[in-house]
Amino acid sequence: MATVIRLSVSNAKQLDSNHWLSARNPFGPIAILSGLPRGDCIVEAETQPNNNADEWTQITWKGGERISKMPNQRLVKRSDAGRFEIEATLGGTTATATLLIVWADLQILTSGTRPALAKPWSSGALFSGPDKCGAFEVDSFTMTKNARGQIVASAALQPSGLGQLLNQLNKNDKWNLRRQLTAHDYVDGAKAVHKKSFINWIDDDSMALMKMLNPSTNDKLFDTDGPDLPTGIKSAETYNNFRQWVEFDGIPCSNYAFWYFQARWKAQTVTLNDVGSGTMKLPDKPYYK
Repeated sequence: MATVIRLSVSNAKQLDSNHWLSARNPFGPIAILSGLPRGDCIVEAETQPNNNADEWTQITWKGGERISKMPNQRLVKRSDAGRFEIEATLGGTTATATLLIVWADLQILTSGTRPALAKPWSSGALFSGPDKCGAFEVDSFTMTKNARGQIVASAALQPSGLGQLLNQLNKNDKWNLRRQLTAHDYVDGAKAVHKKSFINWIDDDSMALMKMLNPSTNDKLFDTDGPDLPTGIKSAETYNNFRQWVEFDGIPCSNYAFWYFQARWKAQTVTLNDVGSGTMKLPDKPYYK
């Protein structure tokens, strides 16, 4: 008697013997490179003793979509996030697979109240503004006042209950909320060249302690950031574009979310302090000579 041994899933990452994960596809208007192919997921049954068409035609399927002339396979499209239960029965045996098509709706909060589960700015900086998002003046050791742009990147995961399920599988440590920037800094009328200035999209993940990456209770991830001015004697300027996205074990699970921060300081006074969503044109020369 023929029986079904196991199910496998293409274009997905295997979490354990029964669970698989893939990201929603297409990824949106701004493609983020991924190690996973872009195609839909194919659930394939392996049977014994011969694993051939004569056995496959006897399989009774639940879940997924029929694929013409492929009785041992089922199609799961990656166009929408969801939890898909696939079941194959043959000769009194049943094999199952749970496929998670995941996605994160990522927003950059540049004003308003900090989400309660997001880290406060005081956790990562000696001087910080009020406990909310926005552009604020803060104290400084050498400049009397500094400018700071306080934001929270907030990601809502889909499908509902994803965090709880991954917690049961001991996989919630695979999440990351990535950040890159491209910046132009000027100090005392000259370029301030360092590892993160005048470079096109460099990683900016140094403040891991400001991330909340355990979605087990609310299906949400957070990253708190607060860039400020470089230290100057006469003047200081910073112009920054940031982009952030969500990953699970290296798989992009969101579109890019963009935000910017720009600030200027001269003669012990903050003269520009602006943080917002989107991108800005980075000036090629300093405002103050």
